[in-house]
Amino acid sequence: MRTEWGARFNTVVVAIKVIGVLLVVGIGAFYINTANWHPFIPTHTVDAKGIGHFGWAGVLTGASVVFFAVFGYDTLTTAAEEAKHPQRDLPRAVLLSLAVAMVLYIAVSMVLTGITHYSKLGGDASVSDAFESIGLHWLSITIAIAAVIGVTSVLFAFMLGAARIWFALARDGLLPAWFAKVSPRFGTPARPTIILGVFTALVAGLLPIGEVAELVNIGTLSAFILICSAVLVLRVRRPQLQRGFKTPLVWLVSPLGVLFSLLLIFGFPFVDAGGWTRIGGLPWITFERFIIWMGLGCLIYFGYGIRHSKLNR
Repeated sequence: MRTEWGARFNTVVVAIKVIGVLLVVGIGAFYINTANWHPFIPTHTVDAKGIGHFGWAGVLTGASVVFFAVFGYDTLTTAAEEAKHPQRDLPRAVLLSLAVAMVLYIAVSMVLTGITHYSKLGGDASVSDAFESIGLHWLSITIAIAAVIGVTSVLFAFMLGAARIWFALARDGLLPAWFAKVSPRFGTPARPTIILGVFTALVAGLLPIGEVAELVNIGTLSAFILICSAVLVLRVRRPQLQRGFKTPLVWLVSPLGVLFSLLLIFGFPFVDAGGWTRIGGLPWITFERFIIWMGLGCLIYFGYGIRHSKLNR
């Protein structure tokens, strides 16, 4: 029941976010000046920190960060045990959410770069600033409110998935069994949910959203790399395993998943008049923070999990 309440709340929040996006597209489409789309992909530049802007560097850098706003589709899979028909419903939900997110993001990007010059869209609230520039103050405020609500839905999805992953790790012995106790009233992993709720509130309230997004993205993309690689390894080493979900064209889909995740994390090398640089990818400081988090995770695993793992026994 508690999960249903959360799902209903998240549905309302997502509906508000989608309405905000539709307002941007529906109203902004009447103010598009196609001259702003030329050149469609501007000249590549690199700042003092070695981060590429505009051009394909900007496209890849933006994709690496904006991934934070759409990665909630993977949290759907963590609720497989609570779905009535997971084999049928989860693949549909994942593909549908990806398709909707892709269409909406492309539409918003086209509208924003159409109503104002791309060089004016580098602020902290680019969408609101774009509509301020054409005199639609009321809409810029509405969009700002919808954006805050939209980030809330992403954080909620993160907590939903993370709590169930935490529960599964504890159930398998990789974390203390105390975390695997479900609520007798609601049948949900209440303890991890409460801890993650407090932690998420502190992080969201005290840290810049951009830095949080970069750290979450590198963790999520790294997990995707491991998952895609593990699927191939299990196909070879454990072909007899019973599989609840099918992966069409696994020898194509999994390597592509690894390749594109690596591309979003690292970008790819590029040479120009100033020498070698990097197109796209996450900032180097994010890698340092990720290494620290990985180190903490390894301490927990080798200090506790590897000795208590039920699969290992």
